[in-house]
Amino acid sequence: MRHTCTRLTDLDELIGLEQLEGGSSVFHYGPLPQAMRNDEELVLENSGILSCLTLAKLEALIHGLFIPETEERLTPGGNFRLVLH
Repeated sequence: MRHTCTRLTDLDELIGLEQLEGGSSVFHYGPLPQAMRNDEELVLENSGILSCLTLAKLEALIHGLFIPETEERLTPGGNFRLVLH
């Protein structure tokens, strides 16, 4: 899976966002939890543009992720990789 980063890319974009649809809240998964769930590689294109803080937080999240909106705990499988490109 590939995701292109921009100057506006933040953790909400990479993890996901809760949005209102038809009067109810729906969580839309970002590329990080999708890659973890599918046990696949996530390539972040243009990752050099990300802030140091976002990169540091990503480093901590690649070992496990808790999504409060869905109350899910995701632990990456053996094939999950995060590639900064």
